[in-house]
Amino acid sequence: MKDINDTPKIDYNKCTGCKRCVGICPGLAIFVIKFKDKKALITLPYELLPIPKVEDIVIALDREGKPRGKAKVIKVNISNKTNVVTIEVERNLAMEVRNIKLD
Repeated sequence: MKDINDTPKIDYNKCTGCKRCVGICPGLAIFVIKFKDKKALITLPYELLPIPKVEDIVIALDREGKPRGKAKVIKVNISNKTNVVTIEVERNLAMEVRNIKLD
C-alpha cells in the first residue's frame, strides 16, 4: 500500500497462505477464508479485550456488526501488535462474517 487509506492488494503469485498479513495490515482490512467441507475457517484481526480462547463459542458478526450466528474459536495468535483469531462458521456465512463478539 502506498498510503494507509489505500485498499490492500494481494500479490497471489507470492502469497503462501501464512496469514501474517492479517495481523500486520494497518487498516485491519485483510482476512483469510478457508473452506472445509460444510464449514469455513475465517482468520481475522481482533483488537478487543478480553481475548477469546480456543474452543470458545462466540457470536459471528457481519460488516455492520449485526449477529449472523455462532462461531467456534479454532486458533488464537496473541501478538504485541494485532491479535489474530481463526473461527469456524457454517460455510454459507463465510462471505458475511467479518468480526466476533464474545457471548
